[in-house]
Parts: sequence; structure tokens; C-alpha cells
Amino acid sequence: MSQDQTKARLIEAAGQEFAGKGYQHATVRAICERAGANLAAVNYHFGDKGGLYAAVLKEAHRCGRQETEEFEGDGEADPADRLRAYVRSFLERIFIRNAPSEWHHQLMLRETLAPTAFSEALVREAIRPRFEYLKGLMREICPDADDRRLSALVFSVTGQCLYYKFAARVSEHLIGPDALRQLDVDYLADHIASFCLAALGRGPALGRAGGPAREDVVPAGRG
Repeated sequence: MSQDQTKARLIEAAGQEFAGKGYQHATVRAICERAGANLAAVNYHFGDKGGLYAAVLKEAHRCGRQETEEFEGDGEADPADRLRAYVRSFLERIFIRNAPSEWHHQLMLRETLAPTAFSEALVREAIRPRFEYLKGLMREICPDADDRRLSALVFSVTGQCLYYKFAARVSEHLIGPDALRQLDVDYLADHIASFCLAALGRGPALGRAGGPAREDVVPAGRG
């Protein structure tokens, strides 16, 4: 195995360990065993456990930037459609369950909930670009909103998405596992986007049954 291959395997193995156990509980020994590498390899390539964690976060940042660039490349689409696409992508990421190839999303969520000394880089390189993208989208939908309201709108959309990740166990007790499973990504993406747009007067208002309640509102992205 070449040095570059060893380094890549260590980052992948460490990403899975850190995402699953957190920085404090993940061990260098377990990471090296998962990577099939010698214990000395971490010191050789990264200096110590902290250096390895920084490299793992950098890889997670890189994936986050790629996803943000994909959204930004669709700037000609209707704002309502872009909001739905953003919400759907967000939900798909946070619903990931123990997928080894998707550890970077799990790690970013863990770092958000329990920040380490490395969280500043996570915010700067991974979270802020997505925040600014969604804030710009809200500005298109609500051109008269001031900066304070735009920030609150971003947090509102984000909070609705994150609820289904962090309150899953409570929600299961409230409505039952079968009913909770019916709230899949497709349903929730449409619900959250429609709910937000209706609240902002940029889409059909929701009636008692969840459908349009009136027709005198401005379609999303127009007016």
C-alpha cells in the first residue's frame, strides 16, 4: 500500500469512527485497525489524533462545498423549486443511517451539536456557504425582508428539517413508528417547502386538509 493510499484509508476510517463515536471516544487504535494501518501511521501522516481529526473535517468540508456548488449552479430555476430541492437534499443527508460512505454528513451534524475546538473551521467552510445560499434564496422570495428576518427565515427552514432527525424517538412515541415512516423525504420536502412558502404569501395557503385554501396569492417567485 502506498503512502497516499494509507493516508486516504486513515481519513476514511477516522471519518467513520469520529462520526459514530465522537472525537473524545474514537481511538487511534480503532481507526488504524479499521484502516488496516500501523499505529505509527497516524503520527507519520497527521502528527496526532487532533491533526487527523482536522484532516477528516477538511474532507467533510470539501464534500459540503461540492454540494453547495451544485445548488448554486441552478440559479435560473424558480425560487420555489430551488427551495424544495434544497430542503429535499438537506433531509436526504440528515436521514442517513450508518452509511459508511456518508460519514461526512453524520460528522458535521455531530460537530454542530457537540462542537469541538475545530468547529470554527466547520462553520466557515461547510455551514456558512449553505447558510448564505439559503439566505440568498429567501431574499429572492422576500425581497423586502431585512437582514434580521432573512436570518430568522433560514433558521426556521433549517429547524423544521432538523426536527425530524433529533426528535425522531419522541415523534415515534407520539404517532407510532408506522405513521412516522410515512413522513418520508418526498412528503416532508414538499410539506416544509409548501408550508414556508404559504406562510410567506408566496404560494397557495394550506387549508384544513393540507391543500390550497385560496387562489388569490402570488405564485412563488413572481409578483
